[in-house]
Amino acid sequence: MTESDNDGWPDKYSDPRDRPHPGVLRVTVESFDAMREDTFGTVDAAAQGEAQPAVVSFATVGELRKILTDRRIELLQTLMDTDGAAESISALAEELDRDYRTVHDDVTLLSDYGIVFIVEDDERSKRPYLPYERIRLDVELTVSDSGEERAAA
Repeated sequence: MTESDNDGWPDKYSDPRDRPHPGVLRVTVESFDAMREDTFGTVDAAAQGEAQPAVVSFATVGELRKILTDRRIELLQTLMDTDGAAESISALAEELDRDYRTVHDDVTLLSDYGIVFIVEDDERSKRPYLPYERIRLDVELTVSDSGEERAAA
C-alpha cells in the first residue's frame, strides 16, 4: 500500500480533486445504529459494483439545521453553479456578496463535516471544492413511542 498523510488516501490522492467522488452527496439524519446498518449495506452494494453516494450523517435535525443554514446552502449552490470550485475563498465571498471572514468560517465548518474540500495550491489561496453534482437531504420525521416527533433517515 502507498504511504499517505492524507486521512488514509494514497499520496496520489493528496489533492481532493484527484480522488474519486460519486456524483451525489447524501445528507441524512439517523441514529448510530441506522448509520452502521446503512454502511454495511453500502459496502455490500459497492462490492457488487453498484455506484454509491457519499454520505454525511447528523444525529439530530437540530444539528443538521445548525450546520446547513440558508447561507451555507447558498454557498454550496454557488459552488455547484461554478463547476464545484472557486478560485479562492475571497472570490467566493465576492460572488456571494458577503464578508470574507464569514465565508471562510463557513467553508472551514463545511470542510470539517466532509461536505466541502479545501484545496491549497502551492501555499497560495485556499480554494473551496465541491465535487458533487447533487446534494440530497434525507430527513424523515416520524412519531416516537413517547409521541414526540423525531427524525429518521
